[in-house]
Amino acid sequence: MAIIPTDASRMKETARRFASGFSRGQKVVTVIAAVAVVLVAVVFMSLSGKPTYAMLFTNLQPADASAITQQLATNHVPYQLHDGGTTILVPQNQVDQQRLTAAAAGLPSQTTVGLSILDKEGLTTSQLTQQADYLRALQGELEQTIDSISGVTSTQVSIALPANQTFALGNTTPTGASVLVNLQPGHSLTYGQVQAVVSLTASAVPGLSRSSVTVADSSGNLLAGPGVNDTGAAQSSASAAYDSSVQARIGAYLAGVLGVGNADVQVNAQLNFDQVSTRSNLIVNGKNGKPEVVCTSTQQSSEKYTGTGTPAGVQAGAATGGAGNYTQGSASKQCETSTQTQSTVQAPGGVTSQSIAVLVNSKALPKGVSLAQLQAGVAAVAGIKASRGDVLSFSAAPFKSTSTAAAPVVKKSILTTALKPGLAFLLLLVILLLLWRASRRARKASLANDALLDSLALDRLAPVAHVEPPTGELPAIPYVPAHRRSGPTVQEIVDAQSEEVASVLRDWLHQPS
Repeated sequence: MAIIPTDASRMKETARRFASGFSRGQKVVTVIAAVAVVLVAVVFMSLSGKPTYAMLFTNLQPADASAITQQLATNHVPYQLHDGGTTILVPQNQVDQQRLTAAAAGLPSQTTVGLSILDKEGLTTSQLTQQADYLRALQGELEQTIDSISGVTSTQVSIALPANQTFALGNTTPTGASVLVNLQPGHSLTYGQVQAVVSLTASAVPGLSRSSVTVADSSGNLLAGPGVNDTGAAQSSASAAYDSSVQARIGAYLAGVLGVGNADVQVNAQLNFDQVSTRSNLIVNGKNGKPEVVCTSTQQSSEKYTGTGTPAGVQAGAATGGAGNYTQGSASKQCETSTQTQSTVQAPGGVTSQSIAVLVNSKALPKGVSLAQLQAGVAAVAGIKASRGDVLSFSAAPFKSTSTAAAPVVKKSILTTALKPGLAFLLLLVILLLLWRASRRARKASLANDALLDSLALDRLAPVAHVEPPTGELPAIPYVPAHRRSGPTVQEIVDAQSEEVASVLRDWLHQPS
């Protein structure tokens, strides 16, 4: 619909009158507010129109990722790729539908690896095929199990088994297994986690020993395997665990006195990993306090002779005095002192010495508590022994305030993202409404002032009958049109001559109609 010139002029005049009610500062603020409203509206529309993406699949093989993205492109579904193409994101409201669509197409194919593939075995399947399928199923189950360890994103397990061999429990043929773990960026497996992977793999394959399992990460670091001496890693892990335990105990003790974050504790302990076996023989004392004697063997012998002649054992030619009797006896005992054998095996990992450094916040030290008291308490908690060379360094200093603490990362939803622009938009609308009301009020006041000045001027110029002489000293005001008027405003005139204006208004209100 075209606008006729009359309407255009009227709209132009209305706009001019609307703008005339603003001061120069109000006009600048109005223009800035209008621009800000437009910008906020554009940002709000862009954010509200942008979908929120959620994970569809992760840890995908390249073939599965290619097939799924091709299917999404065919269905005109937007998607995003992350983690080198192994993770696919789609709009959150389409995750369930796209998973059902992918499952109907048999994607991803790797999800079927596991013991479930044995359901497809038939009666006519050969033994070699059954063995290969069972091997694949076992590898898939191990991969899913190891993937649940913290820090592991994906796993590849390969079990080496000689041909034409079954997984019988009595199989003594040596087997082997290799495990390749892909870790999260900046993450590494601890010694305990590596041993867990080795144990899981060895326990799942009959006849597989722990020494035949090789574990490596995606960076090429050999974590466990034949010929790998993990003694150093075990000792380092044990030392770190002991240091962390002592540090945690001391930190908890100081937090109860000074508060959290008012103490810094460092522990460096030296552990002895030598396994010592001691064997000792102890003499057992009896009730009387003397060593007990135990006779282990007793021997007795006796000899008797009756008759004439020379008895056996008597020197020949010696006179025997004729007939007679001969008797000879002997006895012997073998006794030993009672002893007790004791064997002692000292487990490795004993503390040889430890050095502990503690720094506390002097500003947080409560009244009535001295550093000596805290030091004595820390020594008792840590088990400091001066006889073995333990060192405890205890000092106090004011801590710097850490106001720039890392804020927790919060995943914003579309409602949270759009809330702030919406509030800003409403705030700008309120400001514009207030400015419009102020301009309208100023325009109405200007029109009222013009009407009042016109009425005062006409009242002074026109002859009036039956009117008492003017009593005020207000001079006559000549009539000047509003658009040509200059000088003081009505408000200024009223403030300067309030009594005279009040007298004129009373006379004007009491005029007969």
